[in-house]
This record gives sequence, structure tokens and C-alpha cells, in this order.
Amino acid sequence: MQPKRIALKEAAEKLAKANEQLAEVNGKVKELTDRLDLLTKEYDKANGDMAEAQDIADRGKTKLELAQRLTNALGSEGTRWTIGIGKLELKRGLVVGDALLASAFISYIGPFTKAFRTNLIEEHWVPFLKTAAKGGQPIVMSEDCNPLAMLTSEAEIAKWNTQGLPADPVSSENGTIVNSSSRWPLLIDPQLQGVSWIKNMEGNLERNLQITRLGHPDILQKLEQSIENGWSLLIENMGEKVDAVLMPVISRAIIKRGSRFILKLGENEVEYNKDFKLYMHTKLSNPHYPPEIQAETTLVNFTVTLGGLEDQLLSLVVRKERPDLASQKAALIQQDNQYTVKLAELEDEILIKLANAEGDVTEDRDLIEGLEEAKQVSTDVMMKLEEGKKTNEEINKTSEAFRSVANRGSLLFFLMNDLNKINTYYMYSLNAFVVIFQRGIQLAQDAMKSKKPGGMGGLKGLSRLKNLTKKVINAER
Repeated sequence: MQPKRIALKEAAEKLAKANEQLAEVNGKVKELTDRLDLLTKEYDKANGDMAEAQDIADRGKTKLELAQRLTNALGSEGTRWTIGIGKLELKRGLVVGDALLASAFISYIGPFTKAFRTNLIEEHWVPFLKTAAKGGQPIVMSEDCNPLAMLTSEAEIAKWNTQGLPADPVSSENGTIVNSSSRWPLLIDPQLQGVSWIKNMEGNLERNLQITRLGHPDILQKLEQSIENGWSLLIENMGEKVDAVLMPVISRAIIKRGSRFILKLGENEVEYNKDFKLYMHTKLSNPHYPPEIQAETTLVNFTVTLGGLEDQLLSLVVRKERPDLASQKAALIQQDNQYTVKLAELEDEILIKLANAEGDVTEDRDLIEGLEEAKQVSTDVMMKLEEGKKTNEEINKTSEAFRSVANRGSLLFFLMNDLNKINTYYMYSLNAFVVIFQRGIQLAQDAMKSKKPGGMGGLKGLSRLKNLTKKVINAER
């Protein structure tokens, strides 16, 4: 038994010693584990700090890039906006005189011819406004104030031209007066150019132009329908006397009842639609209307003059001889208008974004990209506008080469028109003359194409033109 006890004791001692060693090892393992956990936490924290620093660095880099893009975009736009603000500041100080001249233009210039209009503006109104004073302060205005520039645009005039308004300065002025005046226009139009334009402009489904004459049985019915539905009404071939039933309409004697507007027409009361438009027309070349008619309406003289007809015929010749130039000029006007509208839309969008921006503006990628787009578009637009100006100058220069043809055509019409002073038998309409004029250009072109050395192509063309002229004149008579 003793050996076994000794062996047990030795084994117990070894076990105790092994347990001590195990405990010591476990302690070291725990110490190392704790240290590993600490190091792992420190490592994770270091990784987190590094990722955060990298994210901050990336965001800072992106922010710096966006800030540089924002600075560049606002820099170019700021330059253009600064120039625009300067122009607006300058115009703000001149707007009173310019608006006064434009108002006088609409109110008083309509009945006169181009020569008298130019004389009235340049020799009387402008010098008077520049020397006049209000409350001790002079009325300042632009040096080259143009009423048309304040009242309309080239795009609008081009639209009127496509609707039949002749392409000469007087007609453009007349169109501006008709569309800008608050009083109903009365067109002095012996050659029927103005009334033809009115029919084309107002003869769409939306406006539903109604046409009548004084003394016609349905005039009151058409007048009531037009006033109630907001249609346009054209009274043709008026004399120097105006029916009394029209005076409330002409003078706009409108009565307000609650939210409705009422116009008394004879014995009836008609609800007035604000979209209603009235146009009056006379063939008389020099009518004399009573003061109340002249005060309540806007007289617009569409009578063709020598210079005005020359400009119209020049436009016809250019369209006939150089249709490429005519279409190119129309395209330039349309392009200019589209670019101007696009720039205005981009500027409004940018200003709205800047006003509504929250937080850090340099982090708004959409705003910065919008500014960059505006910058690119504005740069392209300015380049194309400059190219358009040069092209337009070249077109006008080329068009002047046909001026002599238009001058002779205008002179020929007025010589023919003066024959009625000898006898009323000699009376010719401008529309028929324009037909002959255009046909003459076509015959001349055909004659030049068919002409051969020693041939009779040119003489045949002239003979055909002569026969055509006789037929048109006989048809008019």
C-alpha cells in the first residue's frame, strides 16, 4: 500500500504543480487576450479615424472642386450680370423720358406720313424733352431713343410680316401703334394693306374675326356677339360719319356691376368681355373726323408713300431674287429671340436656386451644374449673336444691291396713280401692281435663262410682260 500512497502523493504534487502552471499560463493568456482586445479597439478606432479623415479629405476635395466650379461659373455670370445691372441702372434713369416719347408716339404719330413723323420726333419732340424740366429737374432720355425698341421686338415684327404686314419701317410703326394703343384703332388704308394684315392676324379660330360694315343689317348682332364672346370685330369702308350706336363701344362706356362689366348698346345691355377687340377701317385717303372720334380712337395712316412702297418692293425683290437671304434673315431673327428667351429662363432658374439654397452652397451640385450650363449657353449665345449681327449686316448690304429696282417700281406706281388726276378712268390698285411687279421679275428671270446669243428670249419676255400688264389694267377697269 505504501508505494501506491507514495505514487499518489507524487501524482498529486505533479497535478498541483501542473495546475499552478496552467493557472499561470491562463493568467498570461488572459493578460494577452485583454491586451489584444485593447489593441484591437485601438486598431478599430485608428481605422475609423483614418476612414473619417479620408472621408473628410474626399469631401474637402470635392467641395474645393465644386467651390472652384462655382467661382468660375459665378465669375463669368457675375461679369455679365454686372454689365446688365449697369445697363438697367442707366435705363432706370432714362425710362421716364423714353416712356414719355413712346407714349407720345402711340398717341399722336399715327395719322402722319413717315417724313412728318421723323420731323416731328427729331425736330420737335426730342429737342423739347431734352430742354424741358419737371420740378426744376430736366427730363433725361436716351440719346438714340427708339419708340419701337420700347414697344415691340424684331421677333414680333417678323411675326406680323408673316401675317401680311408689309416689311417697311412705316408699316412696322403702324403695326406697333395698332397693338400697343389702349384705344381702338381706325385704319386710314386706301390700298387695303393694313386691313389685309388685320384679317390674317385676327382670322384664327381663337379670335374668330367678325367683319361687317356700317349700315349692314347684321352689324348690331355681330357687335353684341363679339363683345360677349371676346371676339375681334372689323368694320370696313367707314366714311367720315360714325353711327351713334357705336359711340359707347368706341368710347368704352363700360359700367361695373359687382364682378361683371356691362356695355349699353342701343336699348340692350351686353356683358363686356375683356378680350374683345374693335378695328375700324376707311378707304378715304384724307378723311376728316370730328374731334370726339379723333379723341376716342387711334388714327393710323397705312397710306403707302413713295419711300414706304420702295422698302416693300425691295423686300419682295430680295425674296424673289435671293430667297436664301430672306429665309436666313428670318431664321436669324427667330434664333435671336429663342436665345434671348433661353438666357432669361436660365437666369431666373439660377436666381431662384440661389435664393432657395439651404446650408452650404458649395455642396449643391445641381446648382453649380446649372450655373455651368448657364455659363456655357450664355457663351455660345453671345458668340452666335455676334455672328448673327455680322451676317445681318452682310444681308442688308447685299439687299441694297436691289434698291434701284424697288425705287423704279415705286416711282412707276405713283406715276400711274397720278394719272387719275387727268381722269378717274385711270385708277389702279396696289395689289394689282404688286402682282404685275412680281410677275415681271419672274418673266425677266425666265427671259435671262432662255436668252441665247442672237436670240429673242429677252424681247419675248418683255412682250409677255406688256400683254400681262394690259390684261390686268383692263380687268380693273
